Amino acid sequence: MKDFSRSLLLFPPVRLCRETMKEASVPLGIGYVAACAREEIDVRIMDAVVESDHERELPGGFTWYGSPLSEIRETIESYQPSIVGMTCLFSSVFPVIREVCREIKSIDPDIFTIVGGTYPNFMAERCLSDPGLDAVCLGEGEETFVEVVRALREEKSLKGVDGLAFKEKGRVVINPKTRWIENLDEIPFPARDLMRMDLYQKKGVPHSLTSSSKDLAAMITSRGCPAHCVYCSSTRFWGNRYRFRSPENVLNEIGELIGRWGVEEIQFEDDNVTANRERAKAIFRGIVERGYKIKFNFPNGVALWTLDEEMVDLMVEAGCYEMTLAFESGCQEVLSRIVKKPNNLEKAARIAEYVKGRKIRTDAFYILGFPGETREQIQETINFANRVKTDMAYFFVANPLPGTELYAVASERNMLRPDFDFENLTYTRSAYNDEVFKPGELEKIASRAFLSYALRSMIRNPGTFIRRFFIDLLFRRPRYALEVLTRIWRRAFPSSPGQ
Repeated sequence: MKDFSRSLLLFPPVRLCRETMKEASVPLGIGYVAACAREEIDVRIMDAVVESDHERELPGGFTWYGSPLSEIRETIESYQPSIVGMTCLFSSVFPVIREVCREIKSIDPDIFTIVGGTYPNFMAERCLSDPGLDAVCLGEGEETFVEVVRALREEKSLKGVDGLAFKEKGRVVINPKTRWIENLDEIPFPARDLMRMDLYQKKGVPHSLTSSSKDLAAMITSRGCPAHCVYCSSTRFWGNRYRFRSPENVLNEIGELIGRWGVEEIQFEDDNVTANRERAKAIFRGIVERGYKIKFNFPNGVALWTLDEEMVDLMVEAGCYEMTLAFESGCQEVLSRIVKKPNNLEKAARIAEYVKGRKIRTDAFYILGFPGETREQIQETINFANRVKTDMAYFFVANPLPGTELYAVASERNMLRPDFDFENLTYTRSAYNDEVFKPGELEKIASRAFLSYALRSMIRNPGTFIRRFFIDLLFRRPRYALEVLTRIWRRAFPSSPGQ
């Protein structure tokens, strides 16, 4: 009988396209799983991204960032876990997970391997076709992982585990997710004490790429989003419901981050932290009332349709210094008819102006190339961005992620390239065939829009631009920043020398 007394939760190396900058921040997903499982089984966490500076060039214009297989092998051989759990943040990371699983099985074929995350959630059968992977956690993983541990220890069938896909006698069995954690306050805070917190201060790269302090922490206060945007699979992943932690619970975690870990900046990573307006206001009001001296931002984006002047004023008083405004499109017809995002651009532009007036640093997200969007509508988005004049704007290529309506529509209309593969998706490369957009056309439009906007931003507000891009970015991560800018330039001007 195998001894199921030790589990390794691994945040695996990431596989990113070379024009994407490496990030390294506390992995909240496995942090939550560890916090819930530690009373059931001994848990160790390995973050392969922050614990190693190893890089390896991969085919297709990708780079492996994080521990090589030899270091992962060394950890497993030393710790001897009976279960290894991993998280898959992006579909492009799964090829790495595939390699890691095969390495694990070469050490001990009886080690149980399980992975969670959005891509395996929607592509469970495909992921489980790899012989190195034993199971996929569907949806949130805290309760499912504990149930798996108990079933393995008691030698029971996994058929009784809710929200689990696994292999049995050579075939894939899928137990749909039917139970969700209704009271998020019952979940312990992420097990940050099992992580190398010192490394995030020394080597961490925040989601926002720049920050006001090295002593920062990511946190999430809710799960899901009440909107159903065409490009997003988050609502489905979280069970088509929006759940949130109480203001008191959120404030208690902020207090712990400040008191125990010396955190000076919070990065709220929610899909929609302000969807429940009164709860959000209570959080920001509570930060002030408790006397927390903290800065914070929203690198995952803020839903403009949830903001009002009172909310913005409370944010400023509580310590908000930066907002990423999720416009997604500057064309109202595209937003309403294609994206299905409840944004009124006229109102959104007004609240954005108010945010800027309160001296909050602003970024904006725009997506180009939705199915059915015309080139004229794409230009309308670029023109809108130039009128709104946020400090910076980022233009992404529409990405048909698994589990999204965008993918379903693009697939149904035969818009995708013959060699389309979820595992090679990026936000900088088009997945459409040549009949939809000419090769490199959408990438060129997005890259030129970004470079043009960056130049305008530097002219409008040179102090902010120099501080963010020359001091925070180029000075701290010169090689990464220069490589990314070089590749963006080459996509914008593909006929330039050296291309």
